[in-house]
Amino acid sequence: MPSATFGLWYAASTTKKKFEIEETRSHTPRTIMSVQAALKAPFRVGTKEVYLPNFTVTFIRTPRMPASFAKFIVPLNMNKLDLRDYLYHAYNVRVVSVRSYIEQQKVTQGKPNAPKMQIKRWFRPRAIKKMTVELESPFVWPSTPTKEQLNEQWSKDTHEQARKDNDRYAEMRGRLADAAVDRGERISMREQAKALLERREQWKPAEELGFARK
Repeated sequence: MPSATFGLWYAASTTKKKFEIEETRSHTPRTIMSVQAALKAPFRVGTKEVYLPNFTVTFIRTPRMPASFAKFIVPLNMNKLDLRDYLYHAYNVRVVSVRSYIEQQKVTQGKPNAPKMQIKRWFRPRAIKKMTVELESPFVWPSTPTKEQLNEQWSKDTHEQARKDNDRYAEMRGRLADAAVDRGERISMREQAKALLERREQWKPAEELGFARK
């Protein structure tokens, strides 16, 4: 009997210690934080923890919508509850309701990134899923910067001029490079032709001007 009593006591104490160890492990800081966030949320949150998300949520500027609404472009596999939990946990933004719809894209001829032009091959780009949420607190977009502010902070005129120069260089080096003529040269030729027609200048052969072929 004493041996049986000692066996029961040892088994009970071992089980109690094991339970205490598991309970201590379960109350890690990460678990405590998730529990606190779940208790503070006014709704039932999901249990899946995501630390390295591989999706993109795009916030769209909608000047015609009220300040209490916000629109997002989300992945096709994201649902309303996912967006609600994402806004709450990532930005502490509470939403009242969520509406979603899928926007089909227009059918185009050939794929946009195809190496060769595809004729009579129709392709529909991937659909876009958008969600509109009603915010608990309104959000007002900042005012659009003026042209002077853009030039002062980001040198917009410099970038625009660089883009125009790149487009002009690409046109000169493209398929129509032989037919392309510089704009300044066109203006000069037009002025010379006008001067000849008005007889302000006299035509001279290329040999006299020093442009003869050797």
